[in-house]
Amino acid sequence: MKKKPTETTVIDIQLIASILSIISFIATFILLYNQKLLEEKKKPFFSKKQTLELVNLNRMFVLIIVLIFLGANELHLKIDKEKGEDLKFDYIDIFSSILTLIVALLAIYSSTEALKNNNLDIDNSIDEAL
Repeated sequence: MKKKPTETTVIDIQLIASILSIISFIATFILLYNQKLLEEKKKPFFSKKQTLELVNLNRMFVLIIVLIFLGANELHLKIDKEKGEDLKFDYIDIFSSILTLIVALLAIYSSTEALKNNNLDIDNSIDEAL
């Protein structure tokens, strides 16, 4: 018999996604610092090409995190529907997750193009927004 998801399940999913977000933030910090070292002509942790590849991977990782949060929001909507609760805030959460998904996809596009062109001057502010 399949167990019904509860609000605790949603919170557990959000906790896991939050931990993954912290890991991504740390990776972003390291990559930004590496980019600074490259710009200052100091010895970096990674080469320019490796940095571009890691930025691209990190942004794909962020996409996975966004999808996890979107799934958690949809699960919460389902639970609230079954309870007969007001769904307005659930729809707002889903809408904001969809907007974040769009930003994550644009960030991946940006880093993929930067990788193709071997251009380190990618906009890192997108990572900070996520």
